[in-house]
Amino acid sequence: MNTIISIEEVYQQLEQHSSYISVVELAMILEASVSEVRQRLNELGNCVTRNEHDEWRLVGCLVQKLELSPLSASEIEERDELENTVQEAFYIAGKALKNTVQEAFYIAGKALKVLRDKKLYRETHSSFFVYVKERFDFTRRAADYLISASTVVENLKREQIVLGINVLPTKESQCREIAKLPLEQQSQAWLISVERANGKVPPAKIVKQVVIEIKGQPKMKSKKNKTDGIIRVPGIGFEYVAHLDEETYYLLKSYQERVGTATFNGAIRRLLDAEQQLDR
Repeated sequence: MNTIISIEEVYQQLEQHSSYISVVELAMILEASVSEVRQRLNELGNCVTRNEHDEWRLVGCLVQKLELSPLSASEIEERDELENTVQEAFYIAGKALKNTVQEAFYIAGKALKVLRDKKLYRETHSSFFVYVKERFDFTRRAADYLISASTVVENLKREQIVLGINVLPTKESQCREIAKLPLEQQSQAWLISVERANGKVPPAKIVKQVVIEIKGQPKMKSKKNKTDGIIRVPGIGFEYVAHLDEETYYLLKSYQERVGTATFNGAIRRLLDAEQQLDR
């Protein structure tokens, strides 16, 4: 799948639909990953709205691309301070200086979030993700993970006294799965994970399994052969295999249950039929 899509491409597809459209369907139309499409939808901000089925539609006009504009003296000072914070955090992590390494990803994520939310990159870059790549050599995904992780830790710290949380995450990877849960379930997931690790900081794999259980999703078994295509099965005929990432799988499963088809094939057929109707 092509994972590089623009906000304009997503907007143009939404313009062709007068009603809500699911993220899965948009991803199939655009031949992109579900996570990439969702990122673009979030970037559209107030131009879109979402319902309880994770379906989206337009509610306003496309926000014009941010033009490069100068920062005020106070903004420049804040930007420079935040950039230094990010650099120092990863220097600490790289050198493993005392226990402060445990706070490094959290500090960096908080600083990146402020840089993004206040658009303190706008004097030199029109895109936050281009900015972090050129300034810190972070990929878009790495920046997103750090920001999400800092939000998770912030939430856990707020609940620390009330729930008796004595252990906090020490790595971004421990927060990655928890970030997929609503705020009200994140503390529960972390407490269960710590308990399963006998009161110590749990490894990411324990956290991931706990999150899967809380979400009520069965653990998916990986297959050795991950090649999409047609497979000949002796005595049966042909099977057509398409491998999906975990997020796409569960979104498609949700869509299947909602439209009432018996199989994934039926759900995909419904999506394709709807697309053909739009082309007519």
